[in-house]
Amino acid sequence: MKTTTSECSCNFDFVASTGRTATTYIATSLDTIDGIAACHEGYRGSDKDSDPVLPQINLENAQAYNSDAAASQVVNEKRSASEIKAALALTGQQRLIDVAYYNSMIGMELLQQLPDCRMIGIIRDCESFVRSCTTMTAEDPLPVGWPDPEKELTAREKFIGMGRIRPRRGSEEKAEWQGWSAIRRNIWLWQETNLRLCEAKSVFPDRVSLVRFDTFQNNPEKFWKHLASSFQLPSTPSVAGSATTKAVNKKPFGYQVGPAEDWSPDEIAAQKISQNLIDEKASYDC
Repeated sequence: MKTTTSECSCNFDFVASTGRTATTYIATSLDTIDGIAACHEGYRGSDKDSDPVLPQINLENAQAYNSDAAASQVVNEKRSASEIKAALALTGQQRLIDVAYYNSMIGMELLQQLPDCRMIGIIRDCESFVRSCTTMTAEDPLPVGWPDPEKELTAREKFIGMGRIRPRRGSEEKAEWQGWSAIRRNIWLWQETNLRLCEAKSVFPDRVSLVRFDTFQNNPEKFWKHLASSFQLPSTPSVAGSATTKAVNKKPFGYQVGPAEDWSPDEIAAQKISQNLIDEKASYDC
């Protein structure tokens, strides 16, 4: 197994998911713990108005999905032990945690190249993720998922979309992609991302923990205690369990896609197949 980047501790852990799992809130909350510098997609405490603490890799997300070699290169160049130590020196903290959707695509390489790091994967149910991330009209301020194929995109949406994963060339899904609706595309996105999390758990069971997003929503105290234990944190965030957790993960303009029962027969079938696949492969710790 590769450990080319570092054989020593770099005081780094990470959270991965599809997105739309309160990752901004989680990073901001973790950043309140003494000695911890927590980032959301590389930005300290999700402060996008500041310079990033870690090199940006959002656009490399799709490349990492398409090629193990590309994923290895991304980690070696932009998430090396030396980069993490530089980030810690910049923040003046002892530990660094990065919370980001792109960690799903580079998670295996992070675990291989940084042998002391640990990972938490958050898995949201397929239906609610798709409803949350699918935009049919107007600009999406949180463009995690694939929009309606006919929607006119803003420059920002186009830019972010460059890093979003899509089926590989020559695959059966690639041949069908142009005929898929936004819902169908986001079901695929959900499945492929969470398969990566399940794979990381199967290969590194002692260093990877899978958590249901439902736990965060319905029992935040349990979620934070599990996260603190998994990452061996000195405490849980001071905001854990507060009323603010009730308001997270809401799109400003609401969901534009109805419940699964209103989807097309093809979309309903795809959602059930994908949900059953992840249910079968996921081994949850919380």
